[in-house]
Amino acid sequence: MIWLRSNHGREVSYADIAVGVMIPDGRRLRRAVGVVRVIAANRGDRLERFMPSTDPARRRVWVIRYMRNGHGDEFSARDAMAAARAAMTSVKDVHRATTFEAGNPHSIARKEFETMAKAADECIAKVSGLDKVGPQVVRQENTGLLSQMIADLEARLAEPAAG
Repeated sequence: MIWLRSNHGREVSYADIAVGVMIPDGRRLRRAVGVVRVIAANRGDRLERFMPSTDPARRRVWVIRYMRNGHGDEFSARDAMAAARAAMTSVKDVHRATTFEAGNPHSIARKEFETMAKAADECIAKVSGLDKVGPQVVRQENTGLLSQMIADLEARLAEPAAG
C-alpha cells in the first residue's frame, strides 16, 4: 500500500507496478491488483479501472490510477462514467434475463425472477429520469428511448390484466 500511496494520481501500468512491488508481470500480479482494489475500497480510496493512458507518449499503454479518498479529477470522472455505463448495461441484462425467466412457465422460481425484474425495471426508470445530472453521464437521446421502452413495457404488462 505504501507504493500505491506514493503514486497517488499517477498513471501506472502493470509493468510499472511489477517494478515497484518486485513481482513479475503475470497472473500473480493481476490477482494482487484485484486484492489491492478491495483494500482500497475498504479504506474509502479508489483504484480505477485499467484504461488507455492519457499521455500521448504512452497512448497504447493500459494504465490504472490510485486515488485517495476525497481526491479526484476529470480522469477519475471518466473512470466513474465508464463504470456507470457498464453497470447500466449489466442492469439491462439482468432486466432482460429476469423478465424472460419470470414469464417462463417452466422456471423454477417465477415469482422471485418477477421481483428481480421489477427491481431492475425500477432502477432503469430511476436512472432514465436523471436528466439534471448532465449530458456526460446520461445522454438525452438514450434517456428518451429508455423512457419510451419502459412505457411500452408497462403498457404490454397492463394489457393482459385489463383483458
